[in-house]
Amino acid sequence: MEIRECHCLPAGELETQLSTHLEKGLTPEEAQERLKKFGPNELQEKPRPGFLQLLLAQFNNFLVMILIVAAVVSLLLGEYVDAIAIITIV
Repeated sequence: MEIRECHCLPAGELETQLSTHLEKGLTPEEAQERLKKFGPNELQEKPRPGFLQLLLAQFNNFLVMILIVAAVVSLLLGEYVDAIAIITIV
């Protein structure tokens, strides 16, 4: 049973495709059968990103990369105060 874009279908057509009744719903037997066939109606939880992944994701911004390059250039030119200011912003 695969229905795509069910939000666009009229209620009567969706009722027919799902083999159910809008007012009565499923019989307990049909509900048990569908539970065995399709499993519980639960979303699978995605694994949460780790601390290192979150930290590295912060440097995935183009503007942050430009600021890091500017800080490195400032360090190479001996502008330590500017480099510290840029790193503080990042």
